[in-house]
Amino acid sequence: MSLTTDGRAPGPVRFHLRCDRGGCAARAVFDLVITEPRPDIDKDFTGHLLHESTTAFPHITELGWIFIQGGEGYWCPRCSGRRTGPSPVIVVRDAKAPKQRARRRRPR
Repeated sequence: MSLTTDGRAPGPVRFHLRCDRGGCAARAVFDLVITEPRPDIDKDFTGHLLHESTTAFPHITELGWIFIQGGEGYWCPRCSGRRTGPSPVIVVRDAKAPKQRARRRRPR
């Protein structure tokens, strides 16, 4: 599991993220204060288990991490192609002139 927590809602919860893409060692740790208590386990088993991660999902997305369905798990911004911060410079080559020197262009 690439997302683990320390603490229980309501209160402060520390989240630990690890990139699940093979060979990547990226990690992220952040704290959130979750004010809503978990649902009762007898009434909502899944909601009880996933309460903290469901609440943190928007923050995880803001950090540039994505969840890949189908058992892949969480991928970091570099592996998912969703880097945070300024846009990277892309090297563009002209397909008609392969020996042409690469020129740099900002993505749109």
